[in-house]
Amino acid sequence: MLRPTEVAQQGECWSAKEQTGMDTSLPKAPIGFSSEAFFGDMYWFQGWDIFDGVRLPGPNSVEHICNYIRLPADLTGKRILDVGALHGAFSFECERRGAAEVIAFSLEDPESIGFNRIKSLLNSKVEYVPGSIYSIQEYRLGQFDMVLFLGVLYHLRYPLLAVDRLAGVCRGELLVETHVTHELENAIPFWRFYPGAELANDRTNWFGPNVTAVITAFQTAGFDISLLETWGDRAAFRAVRNRLFPAFEGTYEGHQEIRAKLGF
Repeated sequence: MLRPTEVAQQGECWSAKEQTGMDTSLPKAPIGFSSEAFFGDMYWFQGWDIFDGVRLPGPNSVEHICNYIRLPADLTGKRILDVGALHGAFSFECERRGAAEVIAFSLEDPESIGFNRIKSLLNSKVEYVPGSIYSIQEYRLGQFDMVLFLGVLYHLRYPLLAVDRLAGVCRGELLVETHVTHELENAIPFWRFYPGAELANDRTNWFGPNVTAVITAFQTAGFDISLLETWGDRAAFRAVRNRLFPAFEGTYEGHQEIRAKLGF
């Protein structure tokens, strides 16, 4: 999930109307809707056009990230999982683009984080499932055509376990956005460990991988992955399941019992 400490890294908050390829035919706000009353009692991390002229007032632009990850304009019929959904703006955006089913999966309480109020306002069918990526297989959510993993990887103390868990629920493509370090770039997979608040003065940040580390992490978990773009200390990737695990052969994780517990 994107934190307020990442504002400078994300750049300006752009409106959907300033983006190419975005649907600008937004619905009108309900009669009598008050932005001050709706948004005023909560800090919002995500910025997103809810209605024509009404924007979720967070500093981290959803439209900005959608462009970098190249989220398809048409998601008709797709089953989508949004990991680390927070307020749910990316989930609602996928629904707006035609997804048949969207599950917002995150640790926060959907009532206290504002998800429920947005869902009610939009009359949305997006389902919120509270939970941890480390144990996602226990929720029996099934397989997804697309998984969003945006602003989450570097917040995890066990990032490779999370990547393996994602492999167990993704039958199609995975879109990743994350903080990256440029240390030892194009040399070796490198994970910078942040035991305190070294990154952006935020103690929820555990690791800073370089681009090579992100790529090899997903490759060894059975994905074909490519770098889409980097900007500042952020990067976007697209991965597709290939179900090939040569790195697991002869290892502890390669045992059938362990593989089964990982979900692939």
